Amino acid sequence: LSSTQRRVMHKGRSIVGRKKMMQRSISLKAYRCPQTGRDIHYSFAHLRGGRQQSSSPLSSNNDEAQTNNILKNDESNNTTIIGPSAACWIFFYPAGPNRRLLEAVISRYTPEFQCDRDVFFICLNRPGKGGTSSSSSITATDASNISPEQEYIRTACNDIITIIDYYQVSKVSLLYMCAGSTFAYSFAKLHSERTTGYILGMSSWILRHDGNRSNDEGDNADDIFDYSTPSNMNSKIHSWAMRGYFGSKSMVSSLAGGVVGSVPGLFNSLPQHWVVDGFKKELSDNERKEFDAQYPEDGGVAFVKMMTWSHGDGDGDGSIFVNVDNSIVDESNGNRIPNTNDGNAKDIAVCLSTQQDLGMEYKPSVPKQKRVLLWHGENDRMVSVAGAEYLESMLSNATLSYVSEGTHQGTMFFFPRDLMLELNQISNLK
Repeated sequence: LSSTQRRVMHKGRSIVGRKKMMQRSISLKAYRCPQTGRDIHYSFAHLRGGRQQSSSPLSSNNDEAQTNNILKNDESNNTTIIGPSAACWIFFYPAGPNRRLLEAVISRYTPEFQCDRDVFFICLNRPGKGGTSSSSSITATDASNISPEQEYIRTACNDIITIIDYYQVSKVSLLYMCAGSTFAYSFAKLHSERTTGYILGMSSWILRHDGNRSNDEGDNADDIFDYSTPSNMNSKIHSWAMRGYFGSKSMVSSLAGGVVGSVPGLFNSLPQHWVVDGFKKELSDNERKEFDAQYPEDGGVAFVKMMTWSHGDGDGDGSIFVNVDNSIVDESNGNRIPNTNDGNAKDIAVCLSTQQDLGMEYKPSVPKQKRVLLWHGENDRMVSVAGAEYLESMLSNATLSYVSEGTHQGTMFFFPRDLMLELNQISNLK
């Protein structure tokens, strides 16, 4: 594709009315690893393929019946094998939320779902988040070779392997938002044999790179390739934080992690219209219109309830263990690696790291993918379009699509319509 074709301005969004469903679109599950003693809490969604669909899901008068026909709620934990005949996606949430954000993803995707085979989505709480055991302590042997942030990423990726092994999934596709990018690309690097080669990303958080390195690809090993990220990639506050102006990485990440962890309480304590007005203030004019169209009846009360639920996972609240008797799960905690609730702080520490810090320089580190599709808002003030263009240039087979007038939060909250179409197309591949 030409550069012009690759940089098409995308105005179409998926504007989906609120679903009036009696049950959630996702199931909340947990797995206790007998080998390591780790508890892994995750969300799980199963969309049934091959059903008769409405030709125009968004305008259908029977959205609820259609959605219930597609979604297969699995609170009974009957699914133990996904197998090769179905498609499986791993969703990586941004810093702040948790596995429950998958509910919003499925709610928006379901009306557009058009697949001949079943499609599964899994979203894991990262270590130290929502009941999931914290990452292991660094051993003396590893101490000189790996940082706490690298150990955190490695543990998060190993947890994914544990869960997809449980469901007997050989390969997964990857979908991420914002800070989930580092974990998605790290998984593609560390476990390339377990990925399909398809990665979809929205509002990507881009790790900084402050210098040059040798280009060790091909016959030009002695050439110097500029890996430096654009100077205008981040907002001033983010840039100052990443450069240590507010203190050390550990101090800033700990403080910021505490603020992030208090968000569910703020949602419950602040007047709902304050929350709605604060969110809408960060949106573009078009996104505010889309928000009002999606929440036309109650001034955004349903939005606040959704945000409160998706951020407030507690200690893995609501999870049903898939491999342990839930009636005695608390009695078998003796060998369990605890959750020290450090996940938010670790997420922030990863965001404040450089590519060199994490050993994750995009160009040489991430194996060549079949397709990497990126969507980024034109008006993103957290990570500018320049950052997304940099990421596109670093990754093989990457295509960046601009979201017209899109902001950082708005691009994630109102999915680009063509992302839904790509989910269908890739999920149908066998």
